Amino acid sequence: MIVNYTKERIANVLNGTTVEVPSYFMIGSGSGTALATQTTLITPTDRQLMTSRSGTSTYKVMWQGDWNNTEMSGLSLREFGLTISGTGTTGSMWSRTTLPTITFDGSMELQIQEQWEVF
Repeated sequence: MIVNYTKERIANVLNGTTVEVPSYFMIGSGSGTALATQTTLITPTDRQLMTSRSGTSTYKVMWQGDWNNTEMSGLSLREFGLTISGTGTTGSMWSRTTLPTITFDGSMELQIQEQWEVF
């Protein structure tokens, strides 16, 4: 879900008052419905600089984040999102996605790809 913070940032980019764009993925173990008013994950556990960002077509952008098996060992993933900040684990969320719990046992890596299309 694209949150309200994102809509504000996009308007600010268009009027020239900011150049903020998502640069990090955040993952977490929190549950609950994704709401447009949220600015953070419910229970953030890690934040990673994006592995790649690309314009997959004229109207689409895709972000990718990767975590190795050591980073994921013992974590229970239930939520992820895009954020601008590389410090801390709260605030500045551009999106929040929830999913059924995935528990990592040390043998699995994680790759997240999030794609947006502008209509």
